[in-house]
Amino acid sequence: MLIALGTEAAMAGYRVTYVLAAKLINELVEAADEKQLTKTIARYGRVELLCIGELGYCSDRIGSPGWWLGRLDVR
Repeated sequence: MLIALGTEAAMAGYRVTYVLAAKLINELVEAADEKQLTKTIARYGRVELLCIGELGYCSDRIGSPGWWLGRLDVR
């Protein structure tokens, strides 16, 4: 369903990016550790639809889907 939604949005002219939740979380945590979080968020912010796949797999491994929000220090 996620792929179909993203494909339809792309065909309608929207900028779409697909990313796996685990990859996104790792990338954001690493960016925060390297003081590059703002730049990384800005890159993802340029797309109009961010399709995040496999959220269910991440919540099993990390406890709750939003645990990493507390690790991010957006300044």
